[in-house]
Amino acid sequence: MKKLTLSVALLLGNHVVKAQIPEIIDVTTKGIFGRSEMVLYCEDMNYEDLEYFYIGKHNKNYHYVKYTGAKSVTVNMSDEVGDTRELCTKQGDNPTQCKTVDSFATTYKLVATEKVFQVWISKPNVK
Repeated sequence: MKKLTLSVALLLGNHVVKAQIPEIIDVTTKGIFGRSEMVLYCEDMNYEDLEYFYIGKHNKNYHYVKYTGAKSVTVNMSDEVGDTRELCTKQGDNPTQCKTVDSFATTYKLVATEKVFQVWISKPNVK
């Protein structure tokens, strides 16, 4: 009976940890194609969640991701020297917060304080 209890505790413990796996967003620009690319995944190598998106040359939209239950999100930006992007976040029902940030070889760590966490990332050098 003790082995069964221990096994159940280990399984439940692992499930809680998986719910808090850091999420990752990678964004870059393909100059030849004139498009901004975004890749989404998490740090758990056993979870197949890799997704790829892009914004075309003539599209003026932002990349957008809505997380439910995420604890932290790492945003990796790999643009050209001097490039900037607008990085916006929204926690639950709080107002959206936006900043223009350097997007050349930079990493931004975002912490979710609400159950619903939203992230918008503009194309490079949006004015």
